[in-house]
Amino acid sequence: MNAQPLELAFDNVLAEHLAAERLYYRSTRFWKLDKLVAVALVSFGGYLTYTVGLRWWSVIWFPLAIAEWFNLLSLRPVQVWYWFKHNPKFRETYHLTIDEDALYFRTRSIDSRVQWDHFSSLLENNTLCLLVYGTRMYSLIPKRAFKTEAELGAFRALVSAKIGRGKSGA
Repeated sequence: MNAQPLELAFDNVLAEHLAAERLYYRSTRFWKLDKLVAVALVSFGGYLTYTVGLRWWSVIWFPLAIAEWFNLLSLRPVQVWYWFKHNPKFRETYHLTIDEDALYFRTRSIDSRVQWDHFSSLLENNTLCLLVYGTRMYSLIPKRAFKTEAELGAFRALVSAKIGRGKSGA
């Protein structure tokens, strides 16, 4: 393993936190449950339309199904936006040191050492890495913080060695 610790620095971006929530959501069983609910809404709308004809209350189920399919009925993005705007830790530059022993998060107000065994999995898409440690709890590391592809590869290797095989998202 690489003896040199990885040194990263990044500012938080709301769009990344919203993308992180979507990535985490897609890793849960609720994503599949929402798809089943959308199919049920279409089926119910089809049944009503067939039995009573085209009425507003028989066809309303179709746009609701589409909204449910794309998770547009969730208030979670509003919560993420609110928390992001009202939590001072998101206005600070993060300095992250990653080594064999732990991750060290530092900002003006935070000085935290987190052991590798705190994390349970890695979720990743083309712009983010999420180190998951609980239900809807994760540490977000934007890939833009890595200076090179080699650094990102070293990070992945370290995660794989420390918390097991990572998961990838779209």
